[in-house]
Amino acid sequence: MRTSVRTLAAAGITATASALTVLSTGPAAHADVTGTGMTVQGSNFQVGQTYNVVIPVSDCVGAGLSDTSNGVTVRSDWKGKSSIAGQPCMGTTSTWTFQWTPLTPGTHVLGYGYGNSDVSLPPYTNMASATVQVSGTGSTDPQACDTACTTVHGTPEVGCTLTVTMTHIPASLAASSGSAILQSLSSGVPARNAWFDDNKTATGTTTIAGNSVTMTWTPTTAGYHHLTGQYDTGYQAPIISDPINLPGYAGDIWLQVAAAGTQPCA
Repeated sequence: MRTSVRTLAAAGITATASALTVLSTGPAAHADVTGTGMTVQGSNFQVGQTYNVVIPVSDCVGAGLSDTSNGVTVRSDWKGKSSIAGQPCMGTTSTWTFQWTPLTPGTHVLGYGYGNSDVSLPPYTNMASATVQVSGTGSTDPQACDTACTTVHGTPEVGCTLTVTMTHIPASLAASSGSAILQSLSSGVPARNAWFDDNKTATGTTTIAGNSVTMTWTPTTAGYHHLTGQYDTGYQAPIISDPINLPGYAGDIWLQVAAAGTQPCA
C-alpha cells in the first residue's frame, strides 16, 4: 500500500496540533501580580499564607505597606531606611521586600506610602499599589498584628458595642530577661495592662492575665477611627528611677464607623 506525501504531512500536522493542545491545557504558569510600582509574588492567593511584596524605592524615609479590604485598612508591614544603617538613600534605587499575610478572603488593595498627617485617616498609598484577589476561609473581623495581634468584632457603628481582643501577648520582659536589675525594678511596677488607642486616646485598659485580653468599645463618633493595640512589656530601663512600663504594639487598624441607626447592631 502506497502512502502519499500529502497523507504523511496531514498526519504530521494532526500530531503537532494534538501536542499543542496537551501543552495548552497543562498547569498554568506562575503569575505574579504587578501593580503600580509594586509586584506581589505568587498566584492563587490564600488566606493565612505569607507572600513577598517587592517595591523599588529611592528615598531615606520609612514607609509602610497597608492592606485595605471590606472598607478596613490595616498596616501589614513597615520598613525604615537610613544611610546610617548602611541602606541606600536619595538618588540610589534599591528594592524593599515586604511580608504580606492576608487574613480575610476577598479583594485586597495593597498600598505603599507614608503616614497621613491626620492620624485618624489611613496612611497614604500614592507611592505604589496593587489589587489582589484572595481565596480561602477566614474571619471577616478586622485583624492587625505586630508583636501581638488585635481583632475587632461587631458592627462598626455609633452606639454599637464592639469587642476588641488582643492575643499572642508576649510574657513580661522583666520576668523573663534573667536580669536581676529588671526583675527587682519590676517588683514595684503595677500589673501589666493592655489597651488600644482610639485616635490617640487610650481606651479599654484591661489587666493582662495570660497572653490575651478582651475589651469592649462603643464608638461615639462616626468616621475613621485609628485603633492601635498596645500592651505593657514589663521592660524598664535601669537608668529610670520611677517604675514604668514601656509599651509593645499589637497592630494598627483604620476602621470606618457608621452613623447611629445605619444598621442593627450585631
